[in-house]
Amino acid sequence: MLRPYRFERELDRSVAQWLAWLPRWEPGSLRRRSEVCTVCPRYADELGFDDLPHGPLHALVTSVESLLIEQFLRNAAARFPELERDGEWKVWLERGVVRVTATDGRDVDDFLDQFDPMGTVSIQATGTVTAVHAAQARVELVRLYYSLFNSAVSRLHGQRTVVLRAVGAYIEPKVQRMADELVAEVCGAA
Repeated sequence: MLRPYRFERELDRSVAQWLAWLPRWEPGSLRRRSEVCTVCPRYADELGFDDLPHGPLHALVTSVESLLIEQFLRNAAARFPELERDGEWKVWLERGVVRVTATDGRDVDDFLDQFDPMGTVSIQATGTVTAVHAAQARVELVRLYYSLFNSAVSRLHGQRTVVLRAVGAYIEPKVQRMADELVAEVCGAA
């Protein structure tokens, strides 16, 4: 892994920026979203932030996820430089899933489905990196991603107490005020 201390520093800075932003957070009106967030639930489950409103959680998680993706791609390029060197394959992440695709956009699994009886891949990317090699690299890249994810969660977990205190100080009163206003409006209490 390339400079893990840099990743940790960037995570700490991201949490510090989030903590500085948190007092300015205001609950939004309820609105329909066209898509369900696929990033936040993984972090909420791992960190025990299930009760945190999505807005503040999303602000923290997207910042952390961006750092995670950047660190992953940096490490992937250093560990498997041959994959993207000639433009034959592309390594990327899509909603937490490690993808390795050929220049034509097909996933490496599409190539592996086309084995001949002798056990060799009948279709390969042009050049030196075979589909088998790309698939083997993807297995290692998945391990790398989950290692980085676990490192990020562990680093955030170390700051959980500070985060929960900030949530108690800045978010819970605003949510309670909003709930009280709703009850007053529905029940007619003044």
